[in-house]
Amino acid sequence: MGKIILDDIFNAIKIIQKDLPKNKLRKELLKKLNFGDKFLLPIKIKQNIPPYNQSSMDGIGVKKKKKKYKIKGTTKLNIYKKFNLTEDECLVVKTGSLIPDDIKYIIPIERLFKYKKEFHVLEYNFEKNFIRKKGHIFKKGQLINPKNKELSLKDFISLKSINNIQVKVFSKISFKIISTGSEFDRNHFIYPTNAEYIDHFIRQNNHIVKNCIHLKDDQNKIMKEIKKYDCDITIVIGGTGKSKDDINFDKFNLKINGLDLKPGRPFKYLYEKSKIVLFFPGNPTSSFVLTNILLKSIFNYYKGQTYLTHKKININDIDYDFSKLKRKSFLFADIVNKNIKIFSNQESSNFSNIINSNYLIYYDKTSNLRMFYIDD
Repeated sequence: MGKIILDDIFNAIKIIQKDLPKNKLRKELLKKLNFGDKFLLPIKIKQNIPPYNQSSMDGIGVKKKKKKYKIKGTTKLNIYKKFNLTEDECLVVKTGSLIPDDIKYIIPIERLFKYKKEFHVLEYNFEKNFIRKKGHIFKKGQLINPKNKELSLKDFISLKSINNIQVKVFSKISFKIISTGSEFDRNHFIYPTNAEYIDHFIRQNNHIVKNCIHLKDDQNKIMKEIKKYDCDITIVIGGTGKSKDDINFDKFNLKINGLDLKPGRPFKYLYEKSKIVLFFPGNPTSSFVLTNILLKSIFNYYKGQTYLTHKKININDIDYDFSKLKRKSFLFADIVNKNIKIFSNQESSNFSNIINSNYLIYYDKTSNLRMFYIDD
């Protein structure tokens, strides 16, 4: 078994990121994707949107200012057609119709009188042409999201409405979650929900959970399930301690065997047969911190980000006794009256902190703190 004890969780993240499966890209139409699917940015527009001029009113399209026009034909909403139109002729148009470039004016239907096969113009000054120019939404060659920021829901849905945008989509990572422990059942005053939270967190980030199971403290069954290596990443929850019922890690060649961290010290990492196994402590706050920091860093890696967004804070700006902390720590906190408040009871068993907090403050035994927003 490996004897590596890391200084902090962020060194562990760097080691794990190097072992992550490579991103495989496939081409896909944006309209077939779901919000949260990851694809390469920026998006390059292949043609003008709209590709042709459009009418913005129901009425007729004409080339010249006249008093009356013969009807040449009718345009369609989704089909572009050329017409050899004379100055005395018109095309019947609807709002959104694709129109030829030589149409200079759209005369609204309210300003027209139809008699037989002609339209007569009532009082009208031709000051507004009611034509939407091709490319007025996006121009050919334009880059969407050139700063490579993650698309919001409104951005994604708006772009998805464009019919022929093709993007390069990242493959999703597959997970298996193994929750362990014989000490809990549904009649216990606390029922383990770590696996359910991690399952939701993975799916929320649009990756795949192939299986989520609970096993009692049976070493043979746990070992057999781990060594199936039937997904990209296996997460084992619980059994990271040193009691007789915990997992015997002497059977593994661990890359990481513990962290200088509270909560989360018993975390372990195995890389075998090109597969990743993450061993999370069963303690709810430990599991929560590792999910929101380590697991989120894995997801960010597949977005091209090797870091987690955070705010830097000086230790002197917060009213808290950091001298009592023996290890590097994530502290549960919130904003109260515009001030950062670190909760007084930071015991790892106190999972009420998960409910009450919106931030995690990272203390690395220096005066420089990092504040992470919990956005799940």
